[in-house]
Amino acid sequence: MDEPTKRKTRVTIKDVAKAADVSIATVSYVLNNAPGHTISEETRKKVLQFANILGYECNVMARYLATGKTNSVAAVVSDVAPLASQYYLKLLTELSRLLTRRNFELRLVDYDDALESDSACDAYITLSRTEREFRAFADTKYVPVIAIDSEFDDFLFYRVNDDYKTMYELARSELNKTKIELLTFRLPSECLGRAERVFDGVTVVDSLASLGALDPDCGYATVSKLISDNAPDSVAVKHISASFALKASAAADAAIKAINRVRSSDEDHEIRV
Repeated sequence: MDEPTKRKTRVTIKDVAKAADVSIATVSYVLNNAPGHTISEETRKKVLQFANILGYECNVMARYLATGKTNSVAAVVSDVAPLASQYYLKLLTELSRLLTRRNFELRLVDYDDALESDSACDAYITLSRTEREFRAFADTKYVPVIAIDSEFDDFLFYRVNDDYKTMYELARSELNKTKIELLTFRLPSECLGRAERVFDGVTVVDSLASLGALDPDCGYATVSKLISDNAPDSVAVKHISASFALKASAAADAAIKAINRVRSSDEDHEIRV
């Protein structure tokens, strides 16, 4: 490709202004961090995020965007519910395997540490964060951030979550029970709220001992093998065994697309598996 063609395809400040629905002057002020202009924090973040999505490059943006590839993805982790550890360890192991096949390294970073300072990576993947926690983190980053097990609406971010409707229908069909509940380790409140709109009930398991109180007349669906294996024999439980692998695959695909600035629709950013 010759130099004139390169110039034609390069993203311009006008492209960023149009996408963010602000003036060219506003984009210029934000990207150059110009003093003496009253620009809201919301507008500033929107401009920088659209500049990131579109792949806008200039010397000033080097302070904000990771324009140089590190061929690494950082998984943002911290303490999770004890019963969730086995599930997320399997998910991260599968995610690492899939990214390695695409010549990307998966690194683990602590949520609090990464919140305070940037890690050298091409994208972040968060696990089981509330909307408030996710936004507090993502709003400080200028590389893509993908969310696993976080329910919120925002077309700027890929979100990978369980398809509760499919889980419910599968469990009801296989268990032959009229009442189906979700049996789960502790999740963000938004995820539990979404599940409650689909299932006949949601039971959060904080200890294996509490499984003895399950209703034998009810059917249960769970993504956790640990919970499924320790449920009483008298209780019908459908283990959704592919959940962690499907989420890992979807997150790996989303990370690669986001890193490569692949255009996608709002619907494509909401992934249910």
